[in-house]
Amino acid sequence: MKKKSIEVFEAFLTSAIRYFKWIVAVAVVIIALTGVYKVDSSEVAVVLRFGALTGATREAQIKQPGLHFALPNFIDEVVKIPVQKVQELSITTLNSAGSTINGNIRKKGYAITGDSNILLLKMAVKYKISDPIAYALYVSDAESMLSGVITGEMSTLVSKTSVDNVLTTEKNTICSQTMKNAQAVFDALQLGVSITNIELTGITPPPEAKDAFDKATTASVNKQTLIQQARDYEESAIPKAESDAQQLIDAAKANQASGVAKATQIAEQFNGLYAQYAANPEVVKDGVFRSRVASILQKTGKTIVIPDDGSGSAKVWLP
Repeated sequence: MKKKSIEVFEAFLTSAIRYFKWIVAVAVVIIALTGVYKVDSSEVAVVLRFGALTGATREAQIKQPGLHFALPNFIDEVVKIPVQKVQELSITTLNSAGSTINGNIRKKGYAITGDSNILLLKMAVKYKISDPIAYALYVSDAESMLSGVITGEMSTLVSKTSVDNVLTTEKNTICSQTMKNAQAVFDALQLGVSITNIELTGITPPPEAKDAFDKATTASVNKQTLIQQARDYEESAIPKAESDAQQLIDAAKANQASGVAKATQIAEQFNGLYAQYAANPEVVKDGVFRSRVASILQKTGKTIVIPDDGSGSAKVWLP
């Protein structure tokens, strides 16, 4: 009986060992398959083994799009980084949800302009990951870091600018300079982030000052409108005045040329007539007299006969 029990136990143990080997083999396959990962076309990946970056060179450290293998998850951590994607972040740290003037102002977000006005600002930031290794190693919360640095730079620039300029002429300049200054900070910290655009999507006053702010904004807009209208009128009036002046000058020159030509013609006729008069005064006087009288009588449409005065001279016929 005892021998039979031992044989049954040995058979069970042999069977258990055989099945255990299959279980271990299946477990090894499953664990191995968990190390296979895919990197999409818009991504790259880095592998952290017990928190340390794997790969001897930068090319080996950055896994390009495709299928790759890593050790099981409890050994290797695969960090996928969307380097081709332009990411967007809305920053509202300078825009309190409620009143800014009443209550505890220090607990509410706001910006103070260079002329001591309070503004509530909303910003939209676009950025890309330029260095996946630095981003994976040093950035734990990208949005918090971006928000903090950009908020500080924006506050500094707004505090040096009047409220009217923040609303109008300096708005884009402030955004550009904020982007430049914030990028310098990120580069110095080697965060591997590149800002592509910063835009002020909301500029509003505190609720208590909204009416006065709206009136001031309307007045500022009207001012800019009038200035633009004046510039448009200037751009149209000056060319027209210059054109009219040129036309008057051209007309005066043409009139001058015509007058000079006519005067020259009369002078030439007079000089020619004078030469004839010097040679034969009586004939010329008679001819001139007839010519003048004829020009007058032609206007009347009649013919006049001057009779003989008895001196024996011929009759004179005037047309």
